Amino acid sequence: MNAAPLVTAVDGAAPVAAPLATGAPAPVSATTKNSALDINSTLAAQLQPSSKALSDANQQLLSRNAQLQRQVNDLQTQANVLVYESKGQIFLYGAFTVLISLLVGIFISWLVFVRRERW
Repeated sequence: MNAAPLVTAVDGAAPVAAPLATGAPAPVSATTKNSALDINSTLAAQLQPSSKALSDANQQLLSRNAQLQRQVNDLQTQANVLVYESKGQIFLYGAFTVLISLLVGIFISWLVFVRRERW
């Protein structure tokens, strides 16, 4: 006669007999379910961070958020400065174009009037 091996529970509960690989599913008793739930709940309790760790992580994230906000504000300011500088450059290009056109017009009219007087 082959006896089924006994499996002892980790939490000190009564041992439960379970067949090794016989092909038929092993019956699940209430104590096996409870011990599995106890193991899962203790594992979840172990993996859950402490309130101090959460507070520290929150402070780090808040400081990183403030740093990124300052960086965004700086970049927006730089973008606005570049926009105003480009508008100023366009204005200067227009003013130089008008000035050069005026000088070329005066020079051409002077040539025309000086040559007329010679005829």
